[in-house]
Amino acid sequence: MSLLRTAVLTAALATFAVILSACGTPAQPAAAPESAAPSPASSSAPASNVRQPELNDLVTENSHEGARAFLFHYFDLTAYALQTGDTDVLLAHLDGAAAEAERADRIAEVYEDGGWILGGQPKVKNVLITSPEGAGPVTALLPVNPGEYTAFGTDGEVLEHRPFSPDGTIYTAAVKYADGAWKITSLEETPGTELPE
Repeated sequence: MSLLRTAVLTAALATFAVILSACGTPAQPAAAPESAAPSPASSSAPASNVRQPELNDLVTENSHEGARAFLFHYFDLTAYALQTGDTDVLLAHLDGAAAEAERADRIAEVYEDGGWILGGQPKVKNVLITSPEGAGPVTALLPVNPGEYTAFGTDGEVLEHRPFSPDGTIYTAAVKYADGAWKITSLEETPGTELPE
């Protein structure tokens, strides 16, 4: 009988403790879901919940088609970096390519100083391979339409603005395949370059 009373008393005290702790604890906000929808940047706030572009199997193929897929993917990563400030994803694909490394540094600097970037995501129209198949490094010309670009400082002041250019520009790229992956050895804007027919 004494054992039964002890068990009942223990259960009652445990219930009372739960009720007391609930009364004295403020409600906790629900955690944001991991699959929160991406939100684009605006003139008053940076983008949020932007997901890194996924890699497809063709990107790692040692062929002209693999090089084309890799260059398209790299410009998708550039768009991601512009929205997030995560330039490590760009730098990981460079082998040399000083001009591109400098561009990545400029993007990172905006975010490190508390600012953000609105727009500027490049739209690659095509990747035109200009080197023969199986001849070592692959060279290509890429007609690109960069979007309107604005870099904001930490207080929302405009640091730099470039309007949209309907004519776009041309990039000249050189990539090499080593250890199962493509690396950019050179990527520069060359707007006067003529595209092959």
